[in-house]
Amino acid sequence: MEIFGMKVEKGQKTFGNVKVGELANFTDISIPVLVARGSHDGPTLWMTGAVHGDELNGLWGMRKFFWDLDTSKLHGNVVLTPLLNTMAFVDRNKISQVDYLDLDQQFPGNPGGSYTERIAHIVFGEMKKWANYVIDFHTMGHVFSATPYTVSKIVPGAKAETVQAAFKLARAFGVYPNCHLNLAKAGGELPGTTSGSIDILCMQNNIPCFMAEMGAGGRWDEKVIQTILAGIQNAMTHIGLLTGEFKKPDKQLIITGRRFLRSNRGGLVRMAVEPGQFVKKGEKLASIYDFWEEREQLVADKNMFMIATRFEPVVSTGDRMGFVGYEWQEMDWDTD
Repeated sequence: MEIFGMKVEKGQKTFGNVKVGELANFTDISIPVLVARGSHDGPTLWMTGAVHGDELNGLWGMRKFFWDLDTSKLHGNVVLTPLLNTMAFVDRNKISQVDYLDLDQQFPGNPGGSYTERIAHIVFGEMKKWANYVIDFHTMGHVFSATPYTVSKIVPGAKAETVQAAFKLARAFGVYPNCHLNLAKAGGELPGTTSGSIDILCMQNNIPCFMAEMGAGGRWDEKVIQTILAGIQNAMTHIGLLTGEFKKPDKQLIITGRRFLRSNRGGLVRMAVEPGQFVKKGEKLASIYDFWEEREQLVADKNMFMIATRFEPVVSTGDRMGFVGYEWQEMDWDTD
């Protein structure tokens, strides 16, 4: 097996830095790559992290999982690109100051394009060649607190069996909330395009992929990191990379409609609800204050499941106050 120019024999692990560009001061820009080749043949699982530079929980969970992995028990291969956006990581920001592009909108990339487009081209070229499955780790933004959840998508042009495999893999990860979105019907949740994201490009190339949204950005969450470790183990057991007991998930929430809640006024917010909480129509969600009075009270306009709530208290008009599911069903593991 040779990936990014690194040769890996059966039963071995290897790691190194792959050059993706240069700065004006002649310094190389590189991304870390870790590869584990099992002693037994099998599929290749590729896991990515920090496509946005402040998304930390996934990269740490991948690091620990890799070094704890016993390749003698591995049936296939594991490839990790845990820190895709190194310049944004240095800036502790979502995007880098090299070209101010969102890396997760640039796939499959362009070998003659901007810095960010070139990273996407280098990574996706190898991913398309090797990956049978992809888990793309993210977090919510640093202004939120969030419950761990997955996102799998019904992507126009992707084969039905790829969509189903991605959905099942996301559920095998084992968390309770799982967003399953039909892109042909979903409305825009944030400004800008998402057609260049890793998961959509993988699905269009018939590589089952889901996003694991693991907590919030800019800080460690040890409970979430443990969720990541258990989720990787269970997902790998589900697809046969590891032998052993597959821990069938309990009932799971399948969210098919979601949206952001936004403030109408500026000020200081106090949330009345927490991530992972069900809220009934008419219940209070948050209040916004100045130094004299309550300026606005947000009330649920329908039943909701709180995926994320505002952590940073300073808000202006239009800021995101929460991320909620508003259409869902509970589903047993054996239900298609």
